[in-house]
Amino acid sequence: MPTERSAVAALCRRLVALPGFVAGVVWTFVYSVLVITGQRFDAAYLDYGWQLIPWNVLTDDPIRSVWYLHIQPPGWNLVLGLAGWASPLGDRITVQAVMFVFGVAGAVLAARLAGRLGLGHRASTVVAIVATGNPEVLRGAFEPTYELAIGTLLLAAVLLVFRVLEATDARSITRRAVALSVVVTAVVMTRSLYHPVIIGAVLALALWPMRRFLDRRSALRLVVATLAVPLVLVGGWMAKNQMLFGTPTLSSWFGMNLQRAVIPVLDLDDLEAMHAAGEVSDIAMIGPFGDYDMYADVVEPCTPGHDHPALAEPDRSTDATSPNFNYECYLPIFERAGRDARAVMLEHPAVWLEGRLWSLRNTFAVSMNPSRSDSVAMRLLDDVYSVARLDYRGVLSTTGWGTPVYGFMEAPTDFSVTTVLLYGVLTLLTVRALAPRRWRRRRSVVDVPTALAGLFAIFTVVVGAVGELGEQSRFRTAVDPVVVTTVVALAWCAVAGRRRGGQSQAVSVGE
Repeated sequence: MPTERSAVAALCRRLVALPGFVAGVVWTFVYSVLVITGQRFDAAYLDYGWQLIPWNVLTDDPIRSVWYLHIQPPGWNLVLGLAGWASPLGDRITVQAVMFVFGVAGAVLAARLAGRLGLGHRASTVVAIVATGNPEVLRGAFEPTYELAIGTLLLAAVLLVFRVLEATDARSITRRAVALSVVVTAVVMTRSLYHPVIIGAVLALALWPMRRFLDRRSALRLVVATLAVPLVLVGGWMAKNQMLFGTPTLSSWFGMNLQRAVIPVLDLDDLEAMHAAGEVSDIAMIGPFGDYDMYADVVEPCTPGHDHPALAEPDRSTDATSPNFNYECYLPIFERAGRDARAVMLEHPAVWLEGRLWSLRNTFAVSMNPSRSDSVAMRLLDDVYSVARLDYRGVLSTTGWGTPVYGFMEAPTDFSVTTVLLYGVLTLLTVRALAPRRWRRRRSVVDVPTALAGLFAIFTVVVGAVGELGEQSRFRTAVDPVVVTTVVALAWCAVAGRRRGGQSQAVSVGE
């Protein structure tokens, strides 16, 4: 008996010592408290989600449905579709389990990242819970959208950079770089916000310090192996879209998304003048993302070229108020909407800039959903975080816009000062990490991962503001965990180093 008890105690000690184990347990406990106190999983998105193929079609035939997807990269539809098709449980329970797994994985990876940045196990657990316990992030575990999954993949990517930097021979570098390539490609194939160019930027950032370990042949083998993943998956998907739909893109509705980001800001008189001059089409006057019937009279008659319901049905049987934007006849409408948006941008660049400044401000708006939760624990947690976030009340206004998609409004909105500071600090750390003189000399082992975290943050904020209007705060929640973990961990290490009477010694990489 004493031996058995000792073995159990030893196992518990090993589990507690594992990076991320305690963070995963604590996150699960918090999640359970929220559920017990009334936080419910909202599966309604499955019925109306614009990014999804109609749910009944997707779960009945997930592979062919995703093959005929053109509005989005295939990742999220494939994950949810296969889960719904294969699971014997109900849709809500199945999808909630998927989101729970991503939530636990995010907490585990955040703790491991904090540890790699220099913190001990206890401190890493605290930082991970702070980063993933934010109600704005937590609510992603209670709805089947892809922000939580993207956040988990971004944490994995930064961790894999550490693994690449630890490699000491060409074979291990290649193996770990391919794993990094797979994860970043998964991000691009899940969220259209992340352009394929980010794959090349991430791989270049991670592999440049490792060049001293490679001869020409090894370097060529490494390039071929790491680029094969995105070339086959991303390139293959774009080629598929060109073959089926005549558009080599990851997201066919980008043109209408751009219209939605630009034209609502334009003064109505100016829009009508451009329309009268033939500079924009009738689609610009109707507005973005409407039912197909709204555009049917101003476009050429259309019959879908494919009979699969993912492409042939203009509406969703599960939610009549939400169109099926993957309907094949939307394709010429999306393309024309993009041309209209670009015409407005060229004719009225100040309007485009005004929209972008509005979007940047909206990036740091705080979601009101947690404060309205049925769970008293979620509301209490949001109150605590509102203090830590240094929320202040402001206004998001569309006064003066011509045809605002959200209506004419003066919406009281909370903005987070702390979030602005965290993103600003990470941007400065990224600039410092990438400084040429720092790369010519000794540099810390955390420079490259920090720069990668900064790249994800800057890319998300900038691209999210450039091509969208109104969804920026949701975009940000996907990158919040990696930003908070990186900045707080580095700050904690810096303070601890000073308290010990000096900073930790930098570790040179790739010299």
